[in-house]
Amino acid sequence: MTEQTAARALRVFSSSARDKRFRRATDILLLVPALVGLAILVAAYPPGRFERALALFLDAIPSWLDPGGAFLYDVLAATAVVLVAVALVARRFLILLQALASLVLAFVVALVCARLALGHWPDVVHAAGGAGGSPRFPGIRIAEAASVLLAISPHLVHPLQRLSRWILAFGFVGALTVNVATPTGHVAGLLVAVAAAAGVRLLLGTSAGLPGLAEVAASLEELRVPAGDLRLAERDLAGVVVVRGRGADGRPLLVKVYGRDAYDNQLVEKFWRTLWYRDGGPGLRLSRRQAIEHEAFVTLLAQRAGVPALEVLRAGTTTGDDALLVVAGEARPLAELAADEVDELVLAGAWTSLARLHDANVAHRRIDAASAAVIDGAVGFVDYGGATSTPTAAQLATDRAQLLVATATCIGSERALEAAETALGPDGVELLLPYLQLAALEDRLRRETRAAGVDVDALRTAAAALVDADEPSVVQLRRVTWRALLQMALLLLAAFAVLSFATGIDYDQFATGLSDASWAWIAVGFFVAQTPRLMQSIATLGSVAADLRFGPVYAMQLASGYMNLALPSVAARLAVSVRFFQRQGITAAAALTSGAIDSLASTVVQAALLGLLLIFSESTLSFSVSGPSRNTIVVAAVVVALVVLAVVAAALVGRVRRTVAERLRHWWPEVREALGALRSSDKLALLLVGTVATEVLFALALGTFALALGTRVSLTDLLVINISVSLLSTFIPVPGGIGVSELGLTVGLAAAGMSEESALAAVLLYRISVFYVPPAWGYVAMRWLQRKRYL
Repeated sequence: MTEQTAARALRVFSSSARDKRFRRATDILLLVPALVGLAILVAAYPPGRFERALALFLDAIPSWLDPGGAFLYDVLAATAVVLVAVALVARRFLILLQALASLVLAFVVALVCARLALGHWPDVVHAAGGAGGSPRFPGIRIAEAASVLLAISPHLVHPLQRLSRWILAFGFVGALTVNVATPTGHVAGLLVAVAAAAGVRLLLGTSAGLPGLAEVAASLEELRVPAGDLRLAERDLAGVVVVRGRGADGRPLLVKVYGRDAYDNQLVEKFWRTLWYRDGGPGLRLSRRQAIEHEAFVTLLAQRAGVPALEVLRAGTTTGDDALLVVAGEARPLAELAADEVDELVLAGAWTSLARLHDANVAHRRIDAASAAVIDGAVGFVDYGGATSTPTAAQLATDRAQLLVATATCIGSERALEAAETALGPDGVELLLPYLQLAALEDRLRRETRAAGVDVDALRTAAAALVDADEPSVVQLRRVTWRALLQMALLLLAAFAVLSFATGIDYDQFATGLSDASWAWIAVGFFVAQTPRLMQSIATLGSVAADLRFGPVYAMQLASGYMNLALPSVAARLAVSVRFFQRQGITAAAALTSGAIDSLASTVVQAALLGLLLIFSESTLSFSVSGPSRNTIVVAAVVVALVVLAVVAAALVGRVRRTVAERLRHWWPEVREALGALRSSDKLALLLVGTVATEVLFALALGTFALALGTRVSLTDLLVINISVSLLSTFIPVPGGIGVSELGLTVGLAAAGMSEESALAAVLLYRISVFYVPPAWGYVAMRWLQRKRYL
């Protein structure tokens, strides 16, 4: 063992003080469950029957074991003190800061938990010491010691990390036997420590735990791989570093070093892919050694199948617990080649190598312009860390889709498609079409597509046209999508809105109002209530410069009705219409302008109609609806203040101001074109006629239900009632005006001469027919629009 190797074996901290720090994803996976578990324990205090029985069991442990438990409990605190002292002596001030910050944060969180659980603040002095006067919930002493240990542990070398975990485990057992807190109090103290340490690590970061070039050289010497000219290449994944060098024979070497964070990254990736994708990704290896052995094994399989690949020289671990994979050979990624260098021979070689890889029953699964490379004069692949030797048909098809996209980022879509058709044939291209989607691409390839300006959806359409095939629906690779989550949230909000409405009805009064109703007129009213969406579709056709088909526009209006259950009416229409316009090929700025015109035109026309009716009609209705509550006014004032502050900040900060000005200069021609649609007489007529007809039809529906209950209300009165309430609900941020609209319409009809029971019944029938029932087919319309890619 050389002096350098011996020094590495005796080190305490895994990296130098100058090493870069990273925020580890596993800290989030620790922080969130710890906070949730802590909240549950606080809510469940005081101890229940099971915990009291457990406490009696612990009290029954023979007293001669108490010194052992107390010793383990003390060792935990002593270890925390020793680690702090070592960090101080080693002048690792950042680690020392993290330990002290975790200690303070754990103490504060523990005090808050004690206050919430016990109902009073504990004595701070006794609580800090963790002695007999400290609270029984949570265990503050174990929280303090464990928080320091957990804050310093990630910076230690791997053997000391394992030792610290064992000390923490035995210290927790010792705390249970000492019985200075309840059993759940000790668990809560441990959760406090986990949350505090994870929170501080997320704030300040953790050392990467990766070896430097000198340590890599020592590791290569230990593995008997002579190397020189070592230099840091890039850091592909969290916890993995790549070093380039030269072997004794002059050949280029590539050394992949798996640091202690590699397993954490793999764990997070596996968890994330299992949660979001049907294909959970590569199997989870239990150690860094297994990870490098797997990559070496698959690389050898590829070589045996005739696929150009880097030669595996060594895969192993060192006494310093570093895991290394050493490969040799010259590899030039396609991303580093000029477009004219990627000729037909290179493209054909890439597809041939992929076919050989698949014939060997291996799926690469991470193909991009960096992993596809020219190796010793032939095209092959590198980086088999995510590969599998037991692939599914979907994984093989995904490989082909990834290679097509990767080549498109290098040479353009047209040449890439021609090469794919030559290699796979029309039938082969058609088979990969369902997998040609963003969900099939890894993160690095997605970044490459954005940088190259490649639209994967457009590439799929072009591929289908090239082989004269119908563009198929994409395969559902994701288990969960943001769209699905949004739809589920909207569905839950809609269900909550309907249930809130249903539980707030006075059914006895409603039944009294319907006792003498004409069901024929109710049926007519229900039919009339469905017609305003037709007129809204005509108004939408007038708000946009492009010529759109009426059918999809009408479906979009129905979908807006579904969204309106969860969002305020203007926001719902704007959200759906903007996305709809964009899918019609209208630019983002023009779509937003047209959507705003479509959403706000009804408000402007409503205000104008109301003013004209009050001035020129004989309507003398006088009714009042209670205004928004004080809380609503406060919230609105806060929102307005935040908007004003944002505008002022944007105006004062030069960088923001220049960015906004640049965006406006870029968007203004498109906005002006969208506004120019209003200058066209036919567009303006469609907008005005459609909006006015919508208001008239809504009023007629309300009047029909009033007539069904025995009261004839004039059209002018109906317009005043409906428009007034609609405007009021527009400016109150309540989805669909639930509650506000029912109350306002009831008061209005009562002012028009209806009895209170009849007015309530008419309003409920009206709101059911225009607001609560249409979302049923609005949901169907939204799904249809999504299938047809209008949304």
